[in-house]
Amino acid sequence: MSPTRTIDAAPHAPVATEKSHTRRIPASGNAALVASALIQAALGVEFFLSGLNKFADPNYVGNFRLYVDASPGTHTGLLAPLVHAIVQPNIAFFAELTKFIELSLGIVLLLGAIEVGRRRLAGRIAAQHGYEAPVALAAALAGLVAAGLSLSIALLIGQQLPTITPGRALTTAIPVEQVLVPLGIAVAWMEFGRFRVLVRHSRLDAAREASSTMTPA
Repeated sequence: MSPTRTIDAAPHAPVATEKSHTRRIPASGNAALVASALIQAALGVEFFLSGLNKFADPNYVGNFRLYVDASPGTHTGLLAPLVHAIVQPNIAFFAELTKFIELSLGIVLLLGAIEVGRRRLAGRIAAQHGYEAPVALAAALAGLVAAGLSLSIALLIGQQLPTITPGRALTTAIPVEQVLVPLGIAVAWMEFGRFRVLVRHSRLDAAREASSTMTPA
């Protein structure tokens, strides 16, 4: 029999019985969740540092304007009409909004990754808490926003889909913005699964408490 550990992120796990109020998965499943937490943490660090870099740049708004004006996607492509009509006339607002969004995404993704990792531990430190479901939902939304923001940047700077290109023999084959899109979607999928299970657990626990209080002594 495979070793097991308590789990809070298996949307299709069997319903707990009266003898066991926790869901369990094989150790291989916990290893996968630890790996997903590392990926989520890396994604969080990327956006957290990107946001801090923007705060640290004394000429950030001006550089943001130059970046948008010079990007190929500003002149042609799906985003061009939106950039011309909304972003460029309000460039300072969108510059400030971007750095706050990136910093917030980084913080939320890191908090979610810490929670996923914490629940993989043993003992009292791995106990379930009421705040976990909202954190998981926030992390799921952060993953989607991270994916959308990365896709928008890729379109803005005119990135093409990866191909076999001799000139990229010594560089990354896939631009980082395009890598972040599936990673953000994967994090959102995993965290939303955690959210569903955590909510279900809370309802089961509430039902058991209500049943126990109604049972005559």
